[in-house]
Amino acid sequence: MTSPERLSVRVGVGWNPFRRDAVAGALFWDTVELLEEFRYDSLWLSDIATQPSVAPLPMLAAVAARTERLKLGTSVLAVPARNPVLMTKELATIDVLSAGRLFPAFGIGIALPRELAALGIPREERAPRLEEAIHIIRALWTGEPITYHGRFSTLENVTLIPRPTRTKIEPWLGGSTPAAVKRIGRIADGWLASGVDPPRFASLLAILKAEAAAAGRTVPEDHFGTIVFVAESDDQADALMAARQRAGRPTPPDTIAVGVAGTRSLLERFREAGATKFVFYLLPDDPRPLLRALKAEVVDPFEAEPVYA
Repeated sequence: MTSPERLSVRVGVGWNPFRRDAVAGALFWDTVELLEEFRYDSLWLSDIATQPSVAPLPMLAAVAARTERLKLGTSVLAVPARNPVLMTKELATIDVLSAGRLFPAFGIGIALPRELAALGIPREERAPRLEEAIHIIRALWTGEPITYHGRFSTLENVTLIPRPTRTKIEPWLGGSTPAAVKRIGRIADGWLASGVDPPRFASLLAILKAEAAAAGRTVPEDHFGTIVFVAESDDQADALMAARQRAGRPTPPDTIAVGVAGTRSLLERFREAGATKFVFYLLPDDPRPLLRALKAEVVDPFEAEPVYA
């Protein structure tokens, strides 16, 4: 009889400040040092060109040089506005700089009108550009020369240099709609949700798994995660307003954890819905006190609890 598979439960931290003076200054680097010291799993940077945030790839390269164990992620990298060959080269460079600590998640980008206009990508091209890019990223990442003729890209005998530390990449995708999770089931190896509550997460996960099965694929059971906003205030209205400022759009109440006890409760509900990976976006201007409290009282015991497929 086969023993049940124990799943890996991990908690990382995202950085997307609303205050312009906190984007990449001393507070950011102090927070990175705290994440490294307190052994948080990972740091995640968002990718919204028209909001006050750093460009994720150069900043992750800088973080790689100043850390030794912290994993580095994108939540999520807006693919359609990027050349897939140059993007893959940049990702491979960070992978080498970090000794294999890069774990990117990809997406079609946020659908804000100003974002679409600024990037110059027609809305209807975002999904096909993403799917084509994922194919190219996978092929280039092997380190072998590839030739590819697609709708948006043509490659003739192209080889990726530098060679990544791993010869296989497992692309995660963002998205919180049936169309998005069906795409994940067909072409990706993981899901990072955003803006969905636990019941919605469970229903979308069922759609994802059904689509993967129809395509003759399986996505690993511990490759499903979600972004969770964490508030310090017990005032739900204040928390909702702060989350809206961070996300740039309204955020459902059941995606926001309030305080230490509320964070533990929401994580348990998401875990029951099928999530094992979590990215905290903390709402206080200075996240460090809350990060310290959460690590000892929530993250460490939560990650240590056995969860089986």
